[in-house]
Amino acid sequence: MKIKVMSRDTIQDFVTKENHIIISITDPNSEKVNIKSKPIDILSIQFHDVDHRLKNQKDCKLCDGTGKSKLFPDVNGGHCYACTDKMDIKVFNESYAEKILEFVSTYALEVDLIVVHCEAGISRSAGCAASLSLIYNGEDQYYFDHYLPNMLVYRKIINVAIKKGFFH
Repeated sequence: MKIKVMSRDTIQDFVTKENHIIISITDPNSEKVNIKSKPIDILSIQFHDVDHRLKNQKDCKLCDGTGKSKLFPDVNGGHCYACTDKMDIKVFNESYAEKILEFVSTYALEVDLIVVHCEAGISRSAGCAASLSLIYNGEDQYYFDHYLPNMLVYRKIINVAIKKGFFH
């Protein structure tokens, strides 16, 4: 099964004749994504791109304890969303993993392509795609060679897949 990773910008222009489904991952409270393609179905989920909620700002690898994001200065007013206590962080959890696995298993025999997109098309979507590729194709290395998969997303989906018997 083919699994593509895309950004918000790329998915908005994407069109294919292949039977496909889309897993749309966006930031909480972000604008709806305009999708031109005609997928069989779309699963939309929203969570922040963090591996875990940091308790101690000085340990933050995103801001080095400054509270100001080095990587995403234009997001969230420049505040580091990973460690700022005032922020309401939505972290990827087992419930999201279960939704993704149920969604994909529902359509696995009907589709030729799974498209997973997130805001940048680098981390959350790659973590999801890598785990699905391991489950359905038996390999995930491509996504680690070409992207920076969010390891929380990757591990949660794999762990739930093991619990639910997706691996044989």
